[in-house]
Amino acid sequence: MRLNVRLESLTTAAAAISATLALLSVALGAGAAQAEAVADLAVIGRAPTTMTVPFAGRTVQAVRLDVREAAGVVCDAALSNGELEPLDRQWCRNKATARTLRTYAQLRAQNLAEAASLNVRVLASR
Repeated sequence: MRLNVRLESLTTAAAAISATLALLSVALGAGAAQAEAVADLAVIGRAPTTMTVPFAGRTVQAVRLDVREAAGVVCDAALSNGELEPLDRQWCRNKATARTLRTYAQLRAQNLAEAASLNVRVLASR
């Protein structure tokens, strides 16, 4: 049995390890009658491939600029993680920007763009 944990940021590494060890100790305590071998634990740190762009109280042009910049950041992170081929970098940027701006346009059409708790998420496209 091998457990792979993918972390989106290194700040959650300690929490992920603690939670995993707690789960293992519970599993070992509960499964005393069923003895299983404990496998190695692999924690993989990677660059974050999601970003949240707040847009409450901002102009449409400012949001569009931030979305384009965020798409570049997450696609570069996906490239450095090995999730993208170098030739797909620009495609990823265009796809992530277009998808996020469509979501933003839908929120604006529904008059939800002024709600303070809503955020646009930029995802790295594969």
